[in-house]
Amino acid sequence: MLQTLIDTITQPAGDHQAWLARVAQAARVIRDLPASDLDELLEQLLQLQAQLAVPGDVGANLLDAEKFHESLQPVLAELNHREAVARSATAKDDQTEPPTWSSSRIGAVAQLYHRLPPDQELRNHILHLLALTHENEPLEVWSNLLADDPPEHRPGIGLAFAPLMQAGFAPSADVLTKLLHHATAHPQIAPAVFDLFNFYFRGGQMEHHPASSRCEELASLLSQLAMQMEKIERGEFPAGITPAKVNRLVSDSVAMIISLCDLFALLDYQPAIAPLHQALNLKHRRIQTEAASALARLGDDDGRQALIGLAEEPVTRLRVLAYAEELGLTKEISLELQGELATAESHLAIWLSEPKQMGLAPSKLELVDQREYYWPSYEHPLQCYLFRFTYGSGDRSYTNIGICGPLTHAFAADIQPLSIEDTYAAFAGWQTVHNDIFHMTVAQAQKSFSNGYRRLESSLKSSDAEAIKIESVGSFFGDLVLLASATQRNQPGTLIVEADATHWIPAGNPKAPIDWQLAYSIWQGRQLLASFNRSEST
Repeated sequence: MLQTLIDTITQPAGDHQAWLARVAQAARVIRDLPASDLDELLEQLLQLQAQLAVPGDVGANLLDAEKFHESLQPVLAELNHREAVARSATAKDDQTEPPTWSSSRIGAVAQLYHRLPPDQELRNHILHLLALTHENEPLEVWSNLLADDPPEHRPGIGLAFAPLMQAGFAPSADVLTKLLHHATAHPQIAPAVFDLFNFYFRGGQMEHHPASSRCEELASLLSQLAMQMEKIERGEFPAGITPAKVNRLVSDSVAMIISLCDLFALLDYQPAIAPLHQALNLKHRRIQTEAASALARLGDDDGRQALIGLAEEPVTRLRVLAYAEELGLTKEISLELQGELATAESHLAIWLSEPKQMGLAPSKLELVDQREYYWPSYEHPLQCYLFRFTYGSGDRSYTNIGICGPLTHAFAADIQPLSIEDTYAAFAGWQTVHNDIFHMTVAQAQKSFSNGYRRLESSLKSSDAEAIKIESVGSFFGDLVLLASATQRNQPGTLIVEADATHWIPAGNPKAPIDWQLAYSIWQGRQLLASFNRSEST
């Protein structure tokens, strides 16, 4: 079985989709492997890794590195799954002992880690796996990797530490010492290390904070980071630094400042008040919130007032309300800012500010509509909010519509020309996942639903649209729907042809058009919302 699995992974694929299909097949085989075979698989993968192609190399005996990394994912996923199941069983039954990792498995996993590129996301998954064991030997390897060869994929670093963020557990003193004196030398790792220490100290899992002896040094570091951020906010960058490096510098600095704010408040370190005020004066809203909270916890009235004032900002509101409750300041914040509407506004602002979305908070949010809907997948009616968000001002501004309620989301396509009802429909259709709602290629439809497809195609040809291009065929609870890009009255859009009607959804803004897939979501959402709300009102 092992050799068959290796062959499945290494056999050249005709295209990427075929490769992914084989990796999925391999994942199913891996689930049935006994532990001994899984260890042997790791050893064979190590041997294969030595054959990876270097950029520029050609040769039949060399494996494509990207595909090899994809083949590692199901192996690591299965190891993670087995370890999680074992730990869960141990937690439920004190008599159950989780399987101990062999030195050979630990060594193989560590070697796989070292051979991966520093910015490869799989490195964080390997660290997660080692931390998940809660065993001394794997954790020693985990801390060594963080100290000597840390991952560079920053969004996944939290994954590497997550298994250790558990009440009632703390690594050995040796591991903590290694983290404090070596891992903190790396700017992308240091914030996570201090967050871990703060977590243990807050939860009473350690009597003394490992970083307490370094408070003076760390207060100086906070001051330096605040000055560095102030220069960046003024647009003063070191000569020759690239935008990517600036973004990385900002990301690392923000994460470290946040961790230090929490540390000084936890330790009641009064000498940190001055550098905390430096941080409070920065423009970065998250830093302002954390610095204000830390100052308030240290008894500083300016910090307390700043924290209360930050409730006005949608992007910080939810965090401010949480801190205010902890500090007993809730009564000093307007009830309006604590209501459902203000909370919904904050959820959308936070979502938009995430790195995978816009990356920063909108400059303006306006309520467009608020109503109660019976929403797909929910038993009871929900309050739904539509907001118009704006970035910038004047001719260079960008605006669109986002939703909060059953989901928090915004599209890249400009949906402002849609009616309110169709705007809700777009989000409802996009969010709904159901086995009986899907779309297929024209070839698949012609093969499986030939008669129905021909009828829809005939209806499409009888329309007055031009430049018709059939994009896909949808199936909505058994009813076929034809989806085609077209032009009507010199305007591009999507024709949606069902058995007894044809619908036209304009593309709208040519710079951010509504494509056929989003148009299909709108059509689906219309049917779903009409059905759910009609049935509940009768």
